[in-house]
Amino acid sequence: MMAAADRTMTERQQIVSTALLAAGVALVFAGMSSALHFSAAGIVAAVATIAGLLYAGGVWFGGSVKADRSVIIFDRGLTVVSGAHPGRPVSDNFPLHVRRDFEQRCRDAFDGRSTWFSIPGDTERRRFEVAPIRTADGVIAFGIVISGDFVRQAAQELTPVA
Repeated sequence: MMAAADRTMTERQQIVSTALLAAGVALVFAGMSSALHFSAAGIVAAVATIAGLLYAGGVWFGGSVKADRSVIIFDRGLTVVSGAHPGRPVSDNFPLHVRRDFEQRCRDAFDGRSTWFSIPGDTERRRFEVAPIRTADGVIAFGIVISGDFVRQAAQELTPVA
């Protein structure tokens, strides 16, 4: 029952915010266009102003989401397929001074080797593990990077299998 009430409130907020946005865009467009005598240049200036205001508002109020590096899956090209920043090189998730070593560890995963490392100077002292992901046939399909916090949490919940 509470979920339906929350959903209704969210829908109302979306409707009201969309109406306010539309009214604001219309007023800015009308005001700038009339100030510039409804000329072609005035219309272009109004549209450019609206675009700039929308972009600035999105950047200002949108905020950024910090990438979660607890689990990252990558392919043979060392490109992230799942996790933080899909489609980008897996090394983009780590500081420049460790990228070369990290990329080698990722390549080692495709040779069947699992390794772990810590980032020198990391104040959080996190441990990262790099390992291969095998198919049921034993073929290495992907590599995975798991942060130590995630590994410790999983280790408490799971029992190792021989």
